[in-house]
Amino acid sequence: MDLHQMRRDALSLWLRGVRLPLTAVERVAVRGDDSASWPPALAFEKLEAGIKDAVGRATRDDVLIGLATLQRSEVAKREEALAKKAEAERTRADARREAEEAEAELERERQETERRAEEREARLEQDRRRAEAKAAQKATAKKQAARQQAATRRQAIDAAEDRAEAERLRKEREALEAKAEAVRAEGEVLDLDKTVRAKKAARRAG
Repeated sequence: MDLHQMRRDALSLWLRGVRLPLTAVERVAVRGDDSASWPPALAFEKLEAGIKDAVGRATRDDVLIGLATLQRSEVAKREEALAKKAEAERTRADARREAEEAEAELERERQETERRAEEREARLEQDRRRAEAKAAQKATAKKQAARQQAATRRQAIDAAEDRAEAERLRKEREALEAKAEAVRAEGEVLDLDKTVRAKKAARRAG
């Protein structure tokens, strides 16, 4: 085994030892999620790549420099994927928020529409009641006018009947008076005739 390989193995072992506390926290914090995208792990890998690159340049180990470059590239890809995922999450969150706001606006519009409809129904009901009350008042006034007209006609008929009855009674009274006058006149004639006869009888007897 050459010196570069031994140096790489020793560095790898040392880096694993340095990472042990982070690994212990990672097991608890990540719990089955993708640990490759865990920000502390990415930060350590960037640090690890930097150490490898520095050691590789110091020892003129092109393999170690290549490993550092490859590790940086992988970290960059994971960071890019993580950024895209975060952007997608933000996009989804924005979409959810916009959808919720739109839904809330639709709900407000629906409630406002229902409120206006209820107000219209109330106004229509009030107008209907007013119209019914007005129609009832007109009907009552019409009935009262009809009753008044009927009462006036009855009064006129009663007055006419009273006048006719009075005229009939007057005529009957005049007829009775005429008859009584005729009876009186006839009685006077009879009395005069009796007087004349009595005088004649008295002259004949004398």
